[in-house]
Amino acid sequence: MKKLTIIVIVLIAIILLTTVFKVDVTEQVVVLQFGKPVRTIQNPGLHWKLPTPIQNAVFFDKRLLEYDVQPAEVLSTDKKTLTVDNYVRWRIVDPLLFLQTLQAIPTAITRLDDIVYSEIRRELGLHNMADIITDNREKIMDAVTKASYNSTVPYGIEVVDV
Repeated sequence: MKKLTIIVIVLIAIILLTTVFKVDVTEQVVVLQFGKPVRTIQNPGLHWKLPTPIQNAVFFDKRLLEYDVQPAEVLSTDKKTLTVDNYVRWRIVDPLLFLQTLQAIPTAITRLDDIVYSEIRRELGLHNMADIITDNREKIMDAVTKASYNSTVPYGIEVVDV
C-alpha cells in the first residue's frame, strides 16, 4: 500500500513539473504542440501546458538586446575610406514570427549584421566624409535606423537604435 502511494505521488509530481511553467517579466513564450505553434504568452506568471512530449515552451527575451557590430571599412562619396564601429539595440516584438523565420538569437544577430552593415554602407556611400563626421552624422544614423527597422519587421524584430 505504501509503495502504491509513493508511486502515485511521484507520478503526480512528474506530471505537475512537466505541465506548469513560469514566465518571467523579461520573457515571452511560444508554446509548440508537436512542433507547431499553439499560442504565444507575453504576460508573466504561472502557465499550463500539456506534458513535455506533447507541448514544449520556447522562451525568448522581451528586453532590449544589444549587438556590438565588428568595425568595418566603408567608402564615402568622395572615395575616402572610413572605419565604422557601431552597435544595434533591438528587441523581439513578435515571438511567433521570430521563431518561424529566425528560430534563435544567433541567427537573428547574423541577419541583423547583414542588414545593418548594408544600410550603413548604402547611407554613408551617399555622403562626403566631411558630412559624415560633422553635424549630419545623427541624421545619417537615424536614416540607417529607420531603414534597418523596416527591413527587420518581417522577422518579428524591432530595431530601436543604430
